[in-house]
Amino acid sequence: MNVKSFSLFRTAGLLAGACFVLCAARAADTAKAESDALALTDENTIKVSGQVNDFNGNKAASQTAKQVPKTGFGGIESLNYTKELSKVSTLQIDGRALPGMEDYLAQFRVTKNEVGSFEAGYKRFRTFYDGAGGFFPLNNAWLPIYARALYVDRGKFFANATIAMPKAPVFTFRYTNETRSGRKSSTIWGDTDQTGVPISSVAALNLISANRKIIPAYIQLGERHEVMEASVRHSIGHTTMSFSVIGDRVNNLNLRSVDRYPGELKPFPAIPANPPTLVPALLANNENKGFDQQGLTLKGLTFMGKVETAVNDQVNVYATASHRRSDGDTTGSRLITAKIQTLTGLASQVGAFTPAGRPPYSLNSTGTLDVDVLTGVVGIDARPMKELRLSLAFKGEDYSSSAASTANYISTMVNQTTGVITPVPLTGANSSSIDEKVWTPEVDVRYTGIKSMALYAAWDYRTSPGDEQLRYVGITTSTAGPVVLSPAVIVNDKVKEKHANFKIGANWTVSPMLTLRAEFFSRDHENNFNGYGTSLGSYYVLDYDIYGARVTAIAKLSPTLSFTTRYVQQRGKAEVAEDGYITGDSNDSKRYHIGETINWNPTKLFYMQANVNVVFDKTSTAYPRAGGTANDVLHNADNNYWNGNVLAGFVVDKQTDAMVQGTYYRANNYNPALAAATDPYGAGAREYGLYVGVKHKFSDKLLGSAKVGYLDRRNDTAGGNSDFHGPLAYVSLEHAF
Repeated sequence: MNVKSFSLFRTAGLLAGACFVLCAARAADTAKAESDALALTDENTIKVSGQVNDFNGNKAASQTAKQVPKTGFGGIESLNYTKELSKVSTLQIDGRALPGMEDYLAQFRVTKNEVGSFEAGYKRFRTFYDGAGGFFPLNNAWLPIYARALYVDRGKFFANATIAMPKAPVFTFRYTNETRSGRKSSTIWGDTDQTGVPISSVAALNLISANRKIIPAYIQLGERHEVMEASVRHSIGHTTMSFSVIGDRVNNLNLRSVDRYPGELKPFPAIPANPPTLVPALLANNENKGFDQQGLTLKGLTFMGKVETAVNDQVNVYATASHRRSDGDTTGSRLITAKIQTLTGLASQVGAFTPAGRPPYSLNSTGTLDVDVLTGVVGIDARPMKELRLSLAFKGEDYSSSAASTANYISTMVNQTTGVITPVPLTGANSSSIDEKVWTPEVDVRYTGIKSMALYAAWDYRTSPGDEQLRYVGITTSTAGPVVLSPAVIVNDKVKEKHANFKIGANWTVSPMLTLRAEFFSRDHENNFNGYGTSLGSYYVLDYDIYGARVTAIAKLSPTLSFTTRYVQQRGKAEVAEDGYITGDSNDSKRYHIGETINWNPTKLFYMQANVNVVFDKTSTAYPRAGGTANDVLHNADNNYWNGNVLAGFVVDKQTDAMVQGTYYRANNYNPALAAATDPYGAGAREYGLYVGVKHKFSDKLLGSAKVGYLDRRNDTAGGNSDFHGPLAYVSLEHAF
């Protein structure tokens, strides 16, 4: 029996088992349901469910794509329980426990009328990641150096208490403790020369670099954020006042793997340049391996107050103010071990380098961080006429931060002739400061004075003039060989950021059969850095504008048939300037999204829904304006795709519903022919799935469902190394009590 047949029989067996469970439960409760609705009659319910997958192919890719464990899961999907403890008190309990998914929830809430409430609980869930790295098609390079199946668990404990007595201030106390731990994939990949691109011993002949960043990396997370809040809220007449004190603590220690040129080692003596010869990829560079660890401990205290007054039935005014002060400590440890060949053997040292060469940056550092933020907001909500609503607000913020750190560089010089190893420790001080004054006016308008039509508009403008100062010291090499501290680099910038957002739209009910919605939007962002003092004459400008429109039409041709058509067009234009260098439209983008949904419900016994989305998306480079050989490297980034699904449901009898669903996704932007000159950006993938399910009501207190399907996913961008396919099955029982 082959593997495919076994998978099919296994899934069929699971579905048969699910049907057996449903039928057995139905036989155990012979009471006939009196209602056609497939809903339980009691709000207190428990739902037990499970899913089994039997995918062939890459398990890590299947977990990441579907966010379901490779073997499935099972447990309590939901638990809801409410009980009146007395005429004025209520207890509510909610829970969930799904091993495999590592999805858990346990919380309760007690409420007493005219006294208050208390709730506490804990929830946790898992997110799956694939630490695959990249694929290079020229020689089918695929270099996974770590286990690919990664995950991160996010947890949160919370406790809230509210005291709300009649005609008295309302007191609220909150505590949350959130954590994030585990490993996730990183897109900061490492280098390799094992790409099939020829490497000459004469550097001038290497017109196309063999180096590509496709070596996988991961981030190890260890984060905790605690927040404690106490607040009071009270109303006197038409005025409501509130005041809060918020304290928080952050304790993070994250680590990212650093791997470059795994398996490579330059020979010594070096391969001669004359005559020119081809250098094997494994002899092109020296392996670097290590970790970059970053730590942050932070304590903050925030005071916040708000006053809101109803001047009359048409006007409401408010003002808020807050002050936040935080200080923290930073740590860093970037220890990179480099391998170097010598005449006496292999040297493997942290920060290893050869005379007149550049060492991999390795260091330990400690530092401090201080942040002070003062914020104020004044606003008005007005209704000058019945059909017109107007909201105006003005926000001001004074932001300042300062940071300093000391870096202890670890460098080790290796003499390849003698094998002598000489440590070259160095210490450098770095610092930075940022001061900004942020001003943000906001306007929001809504008008309903035109029959069957609602008009709306919103605008906000954020300007952030400020001053940034940066001082840092790096390391460099001298002609004598050992590394030295470079002169301190001092950067002074006057900063001005401008961010404007605008939208205007209308909702129009043309007739009972036709509804139209249209919206125009624009976003204008500019970041401007102009140097002064020692940096006089330097500048950096990033200016990008995005504008577009959204249009939706809903046509109800009959009570049983409707069409929803969506069209979104978005254009973007960017300009970058730096110290005399300026480019035009090399970052322009275009995006068109067309979507259609059809709902058809010809009878009470049958319904069907079909959806399709088509997206055309392009980010421009200098291609093809650059011309010549530059066009071999510069290509536009296309991200076009389409997807669709069809869902049909029908009533089998008064207690049974069934459904059939099909899904499809396709992206075809991957062009491996570009690999010889550049990275073949652009996704190429295909996925389809087919599912059938049944839901049956055994009684007013018992509801069951089962679903079986087949999923096939292919990823051309990963060279087929992330493909998977196979059946899956799901079953659940929900009981009311």
